[in-house]
Amino acid sequence: MKKNCLTMMSVALSTVLGLSCLPALTSQADEPQAASKKPAIAAVYTMAETKEFKELTHATLEALAAGKQTEMVAKLTDLETAWDDQEKVLRPKDEATWSTLDKTLDKAISALRSSRTNLEKGKAALESLPKTLNEATKA
Repeated sequence: MKKNCLTMMSVALSTVLGLSCLPALTSQADEPQAASKKPAIAAVYTMAETKEFKELTHATLEALAAGKQTEMVAKLTDLETAWDDQEKVLRPKDEATWSTLDKTLDKAISALRSSRTNLEKGKAALESLPKTLNEATKA
């Protein structure tokens, strides 16, 4: 209530004095918070450019589901290598899209190939990767 009165007084005073430069008497904490948004993904890659990543992600998930740790790590390494090999082609097309995909892959790698393996976290990151790749792929 007090804030509303101050705001109304500020508007009235600025109107009477012909000022439009009086600072607002509200704080950022009073303003509604914007919902946290997922970074925008631009559809900038061709199906041919994302096909190998989707296939390697699927193969990694299959090995993970089958409990084949060695095979899963090998497939994950293949996926990382393929991604790194295509960075010079993919990254310049859209930095934000590339970064979003790269961060998702990094989450999977750090969860599945570290000394503190977190299968649940790695699986979740891997499962989100094909969805994000689909968003980044031109129809």
